[in-house]
This record gives sequence, C-alpha cells and structure tokens, in this order.
Amino acid sequence: MEGPDGDFFLLKMLIALVGSDDEEVAAIACFDIGEFVRHYPNGRSIAKRLGAKDIVMKLIEHENEEVQRHALQSVSKMMVQNWA
Repeated sequence: MEGPDGDFFLLKMLIALVGSDDEEVAAIACFDIGEFVRHYPNGRSIAKRLGAKDIVMKLIEHENEEVQRHALQSVSKMMVQNWA
C-alpha cells in the first residue's frame, strides 16, 4: 500500500472511494480499509492519521445494510488492540 515515496496513495484512494455514490464500491472500500488496518504494520495509526476512521464511522448509519456491516467491521478493526 505504501508507495515509493511513502504517501500511501492506495489507502488514500480507498478512503476517497468510501464516499462513492455506488454502494457496492463504498462497502468494498470499507472492507479493504479494515483489512489494511488488520494486516499492515501500524495500519491502524496510519488509517486514523489519514482520517479513515471518521469517514467510515459515518457509514455505520447508511441506509444500505451491506455498507453498514462493512463500515462497522472496518471501524471495529481500527479499534481492536491485538489480533492474537
């Protein structure tokens, strides 16, 4: 996810896609952000620093249940301290 200049362009792109009018795109972007947080070293702090948590949290109350579910799971992954 980290580009050659360390700017996390792909993560920034996912954060932008969370605001998509296409509900499927928004749901997938939420899922992918959650997986980034779970698997990337310091992913949680990087995602929070880029504003992902606040943006994704807004989708927890989305009208589409699939978007809600993926947003809630993504935020949960951002808040969990240890996966072991």
